[in-house]
Amino acid sequence: MTGRLPTAWQLEAALPPEVLALRWLPWLARRRPGGGVGKVPVRPHGGQLMPVDYRRAGWPWPQALRLAEDHLASGLGVVLEPGLVVLDLDGPLTPGCRARVARMEGYAEQSPSGHGLHVWLRGALPRSRRESGTEWLAHGYVTVTGRTLSGRPRTLGSLSQAQAVMGAGHESRLTPAPEAMAPQPHLLPDSEVLARLRRARNGARALRLLAGHWQEAGYSSPSEADFAAVRLLAFYTRDLTQLQRLLRASGLARAKYRQPGYLTRTITRAVALGGPTWCPQRGGT
Repeated sequence: MTGRLPTAWQLEAALPPEVLALRWLPWLARRRPGGGVGKVPVRPHGGQLMPVDYRRAGWPWPQALRLAEDHLASGLGVVLEPGLVVLDLDGPLTPGCRARVARMEGYAEQSPSGHGLHVWLRGALPRSRRESGTEWLAHGYVTVTGRTLSGRPRTLGSLSQAQAVMGAGHESRLTPAPEAMAPQPHLLPDSEVLARLRRARNGARALRLLAGHWQEAGYSSPSEADFAAVRLLAFYTRDLTQLQRLLRASGLARAKYRQPGYLTRTITRAVALGGPTWCPQRGGT
């Protein structure tokens, strides 16, 4: 998937001033190990665009747009700052979801795929939250297209009003079904989990992610990569202790893993999304 670069006129005419004032970076589309396409922040290096840690990079939007045009980037994005939240709605959107968006205040635009929506809000969340088909982004790198929804204002909406419309409380989050995190009767050894993952169709990419090469794998932040790694591993194990152990032994491990509750929250949210699981009766990979 490639984005369509906005024009300078599009950005100036459509975006709220608070968004234009953020740090901007081009992005390239990269296939992810678990499927889908990641938008990887990049910067020019040696005549080509290379992945970059968005936390330590960025330019004013006119410079970022010129770099994207000169180096044929897939699109543009910004680094969120405290006080801004983006409601990211995956497509295709249901009529009910479109009706809720119409009741929200604030600037809204199409996502790069053309199927999802981003609604820009003023407010604060302690952390980003992911639910099925919906994300409340409180930090990180977010794509910007400038493809405004017809009739939307050039102002930020209200986080509290958007939460009320979506039926999401300030601290609401998905919680797994009781059986989702229960001990598994047929727990595979760690080495067998990794061996089966290696033999999977997306095994090479998955192992590259677990080796710590999250930018090459198409993820825009280490936290997003952690979540994706759990989703991949959770096909073979839903055991909280084992998932924590596998992550701590991976190349993704870093100081943040020592923050109280971080791994537990990440694993719980990832497992809460459900999905198929390996079982010994079915066999296979």
